[in-house]
Amino acid sequence: MEDTALYLLWSGLVAAGVSAAVYVVYAMQPRLAVLSIPGIAATSAGTLTVAAGVGAPSRRQRSRTVGGVASLAAWTSVAFGGAGLIVRTIALDHAPYSNLFEFSMAFGFAIALMYVLAERRFGTRILGAFVMPVSFGLYASALAFPSEGQEVLVPALQSPTLLTIHVALMILAYAVLAVAFGAAVMHILQGSAGRRFDWLPAARRCDELTYRSVLVGFPLLAAGVALGAFWANDAWGRYWGWDPKETAALVTWLIFAAYLHTRGVRQLKGARGSWIVVGGFAAVLFTYLGVNLWISGLHSYAGV
Repeated sequence: MEDTALYLLWSGLVAAGVSAAVYVVYAMQPRLAVLSIPGIAATSAGTLTVAAGVGAPSRRQRSRTVGGVASLAAWTSVAFGGAGLIVRTIALDHAPYSNLFEFSMAFGFAIALMYVLAERRFGTRILGAFVMPVSFGLYASALAFPSEGQEVLVPALQSPTLLTIHVALMILAYAVLAVAFGAAVMHILQGSAGRRFDWLPAARRCDELTYRSVLVGFPLLAAGVALGAFWANDAWGRYWGWDPKETAALVTWLIFAAYLHTRGVRQLKGARGSWIVVGGFAAVLFTYLGVNLWISGLHSYAGV
């Protein structure tokens, strides 16, 4: 069963890579959202408009749009990745969070999941060109780590309920903040106001997508850090010990808190607030990967 989980997870990785590539192609040809199909054009928001008149494409032809293929591949990645994580959980009898291979797979899956939900909610498909490559990168980073599952967990991880909820919240928070990162990069490219690039949403729209994503990810991150403190007390007998992973997670939370504060109180103009979000996501990646690889601490049980 563990082999089946691996096949599913690898399929999720491949689908994420296909999706990322097609989203980039979609972004590179904003005037031609359909390959070899006349009558359809992409708007700056990433939606499609169909030219009326003779020769308008059928419903079957519309499903062949580049954007549609990208979205389908993203959903496929979510389906395979989710199935793989479920099967691996059943095979190992614990949540797949015990090493960096599992966490990377879960992180890549979660980013894809949060993105497709954001695309469905906001209808801004062009965002996929900035978010799905991140999902694929996290999926692919698992290739650098041993894939063998741990049937017997180290003592610090033998708290299944708290571990599952704490790590799941952190992964979801990081995934939503990855969506915010993608929107922030669009905002930075678009500039302070007006429209520098016709193929990107307006600067105000990019700012709105960034802000809404952080509004979702920030409380999830706060809840994950708080539950991590309860888990630390259960595992090590103290709620907070300034372990490198704890400190990095706190710094990440403070960066996004600074973004929300400055945006709400000072109303940062232009893309300056988006630079804070980009810095915050860099802190996310350092907390996720850098601490485990380069700094030893109580959280150094990730299988590397």
